[in-house]
Amino acid sequence: MASASPAGGPAGHSSSGSRSARASLRRRSARALNDLRADRLASLEPVDLSAVKAAARPELVGYAAAAADNAVDLLDDAELLSGAGRRARAYSAAVLAIEEFGKAAGLLALALMPEGLRAGAPVRRMLEWHQLKQAGGLLMAIVHFGPPGLPAKLAALPDSELARILTMTETLAQDADRLKLRGLYVDMDKRGRIRRPSEVTDLEVAEQLAWARQVAWSASLLCDPGDRAWLCDPPAEVVELSRALVSALTEAGDVGSPKAASAAMLEAVCKFRTQMAASDAEAPSTPRAASRRWDHQE
Repeated sequence: MASASPAGGPAGHSSSGSRSARASLRRRSARALNDLRADRLASLEPVDLSAVKAAARPELVGYAAAAADNAVDLLDDAELLSGAGRRARAYSAAVLAIEEFGKAAGLLALALMPEGLRAGAPVRRMLEWHQLKQAGGLLMAIVHFGPPGLPAKLAALPDSELARILTMTETLAQDADRLKLRGLYVDMDKRGRIRRPSEVTDLEVAEQLAWARQVAWSASLLCDPGDRAWLCDPPAEVVELSRALVSALTEAGDVGSPKAASAAMLEAVCKFRTQMAASDAEAPSTPRAASRRWDHQE
């Protein structure tokens, strides 16, 4: 009996079909891998600044709330790490929590400003300047968001108290920026000493956790849908504070240090206080809307 031809008989057909099936499987696997890689890369892309500027106010309020929720998670991680004796990583996680709360505050400022102002806002500085976010988070710990509201508190502060608070914020942000990295990496200082994360002390961790808890308490309104509902229709002085922040950050030169971040914040608060004083002089009997907004929390 003649055997089947390798090229055209049944055996050859089976072999060809098997090779075709394997090639098809490889192509499908490659497409799936490429799709997965594309999705992964998309998730790792930095924030789209143009999308932030174009977002509607409710979307930005939701973005700020999500950042605050993430900050709470970072604080929880820091607490767990501290309890497990992982001091260095606990410290870094606590610093990152404060920074994320500061990012939430920046997003909130963007959400509260008019669309026309947001279009020209220095969004990159507001969302990517790490020292500014740390300083903003620490300011939330010192001057709480609670009643009668941050704008009202900033407007009422004596000049000397405002200067003291911002100096403290600058110092704390500078220490946090340095120690955040110390909690993660081994480095060598200018004297040639090797600095290890294990050198972060219990006291340093306890202090940073205490600050992070204070910020979390201050920012709690961002994590509660009922409390943040009023943010979609903010009072005039809240909008004015966001306007002053945009102006100060646009005019800021150096953006690479806690000192520069504190200076930008001081300039923003001074601009806000000047505008509020002028508004009060024009209409001294007009009640402030922000105080009424907080009545349900008192």
